[in-house]
Amino acid sequence: MDQDTKPSLRISHLVYGRKNEGNRVKYLVDPSNDRFAIPEDIILIRWRQRKHPNASFSGVRLGPHVWRALSSALGRDCEAWPSKMTETALQHSREELRAGGDNQPYLNSLPSLATLEALWSICGQERLQQLVDRHSDATIFGVPDLFLFARDWNTQKAYMGRFVEVKKPGEPLSDGQREEIAFMNSLGLHARLIRLIERK
Repeated sequence: MDQDTKPSLRISHLVYGRKNEGNRVKYLVDPSNDRFAIPEDIILIRWRQRKHPNASFSGVRLGPHVWRALSSALGRDCEAWPSKMTETALQHSREELRAGGDNQPYLNSLPSLATLEALWSICGQERLQQLVDRHSDATIFGVPDLFLFARDWNTQKAYMGRFVEVKKPGEPLSDGQREEIAFMNSLGLHARLIRLIERK
């Protein structure tokens, strides 16, 4: 599968007004104003601005350790996760991770309840289990930058999930990122690379 073209996001890849701030690159959110954002947030903003009569568009940045964070907080067996998918249970898990000392990377990657519910809806138990099992190996990296999805206006259920790695022009895709995209697509999920195109 071509990692640059599928699945379609139906948003523009074009960016304007590049500037460097420390080790980060930012672009104009809209060429008509002077608000800047990092590449991942540019794509998030554009996705959330999509319009559909029966859906709203949402998305979040994924932490690099999201699957390990979830297995640390909720356990390695995804079948047991639904009983722990409450705000109270997640807060308790955050406190336990915080007390663990060495768990700061996992704590920072633990998603909100709303994001977890969307991941469950999009991925389902079996595919989440495969992601958790794959990332139990500490040498596996490459979690995509973004998790994008739509919500049905009536049911508020998440659907049409997209996992997206965002790259600037000329920025290489690492082996780990390429392998992770291929693995997610092999599960029947929709993962891809989006490469920004700079314009003056």
